[in-house]
Amino acid sequence: MRVVLYIRVSTEEQANEGYSIRAQKNQLIDYCRVNGYEIVKICIDDGYSAKNTKRPRLQEVLTLAQNKEIDAVVVYKLDRFTRSVKDLYELLEDLQSNGVGFISRQEKFDTTTAMGRAMIGILGVFAQFERELIAERVRLGMEQKVKEGKRPGGKYPFGYTSTGLLIGEEANYIKMVRSLYMSGMSYQAIAAQMFNEGIVRRNGEWTATNVALTLENPFYAGIIRFGSKMANGKYPQRKREERVDVIEVIGSHEAIWTVEEFKEHILRMRRRSNGGNSRKAIYWFNGVLRCGRCGASMYGRSTTKRSRVDGKELLGTFYWCAKRKENKSCNQPMFRQKHVEHLIKEHIKNIRVEMDQVKEYQTEIDERESEKKKEVAKLKRELEKVKSRIKKWQYAFAEDLIDENDLRLRMDEEHIAEQGINNKLELVTGVSVQTPDQLFQLIDLWDDMNDIEKQQVIGVMFDRIVLITEEENVKGVKNAYFPATVKVSFR
Repeated sequence: MRVVLYIRVSTEEQANEGYSIRAQKNQLIDYCRVNGYEIVKICIDDGYSAKNTKRPRLQEVLTLAQNKEIDAVVVYKLDRFTRSVKDLYELLEDLQSNGVGFISRQEKFDTTTAMGRAMIGILGVFAQFERELIAERVRLGMEQKVKEGKRPGGKYPFGYTSTGLLIGEEANYIKMVRSLYMSGMSYQAIAAQMFNEGIVRRNGEWTATNVALTLENPFYAGIIRFGSKMANGKYPQRKREERVDVIEVIGSHEAIWTVEEFKEHILRMRRRSNGGNSRKAIYWFNGVLRCGRCGASMYGRSTTKRSRVDGKELLGTFYWCAKRKENKSCNQPMFRQKHVEHLIKEHIKNIRVEMDQVKEYQTEIDERESEKKKEVAKLKRELEKVKSRIKKWQYAFAEDLIDENDLRLRMDEEHIAEQGINNKLELVTGVSVQTPDQLFQLIDLWDDMNDIEKQQVIGVMFDRIVLITEEENVKGVKNAYFPATVKVSFR
């Protein structure tokens, strides 16, 4: 039977001889020798946790299974493979769908038998149960710390040192934020003023988002809170429909606001949040638009006004730069959705004209495509050589021709080479002179689509649409399109 040996050791376990790479390797080689298994490959994930399946050599094992190159996967112990019952069943299902078995030497489980499958499932359930018990004990410990007026863990917020001492200058900024808010300023206007005055946080600029989060933080009022409530006042629910209790106590740290001040501005925030427009606009280009001035994402926003003709409420849809939205640090003007639509249509029409011209140079295009194919084939050959060398280093380690340090050094070198070749492949294969026919059909069908269909097709066809303009103040003629262009990349 052809088998692959899968070995995993986390950073914390590397010093533990019972879990070391060499200990697992020796045990598994002896086990395969006794049972007459042919070792096709040894896959080692060095320094990876079992918290998820995003491990490079584990993915390589699954690829071997998909390619029918092995009959079984052999591990030293079940927790070397995974610690999650959900991941366990998904991995076993993946292996079994390709006719590949799973063997754990320590627990003596073999999924080629019904008993082995049942026992692995039972063990996985108990492993998950144990993790939940540990999590519950941790939560109880954190709750007890809160009840004693201590912070349950994590970093202290802006305004405090890593040991919980107040930083005078930062505390003054936080008081300033509250003062500006109580004077009637919006989150965005506060962020803009802080930006204009050169006042920054430790990790970056003030934004509308962190202004709101600062005002909402009870820690600044001397309150330590553990747990959270939903906006409607109800407690959120976990997967098991458990209620999450919220604990609030007066902490031992120095406060920046009084509790009364905190309650005062929180009440104002709630009153403001109850206003606003309840109509929901559908933004066709959300997720793909980028600002051509600062590179930030652009998001949709809507405005309403009354028609002078019949008094009906009109909904306007715009896109604005995230940097402008957060603190006005970018002066890219807002684009109406109709303007973006117009720019995309014009861009596609120009592509169609260019493609008609390109057809006149088909021989040159064919030659370029041929060169590209040759380059791809060359890179793929280099990639196979790297994979072959990786296999040789693993065999050399298995036969004690190199030690563990040599193996790690060689594997690091090969993985760097492998990544470099993959980057080149991505670059070469990403260059194409062809444009899909669906792009031209988009223009023909666009006006017949509804809002949802437009949003979906934009998300499927476009990877990024960059809006470029030199304009800053575009107030002027109604419904006019100001000078702008787009730079487009397709999926």
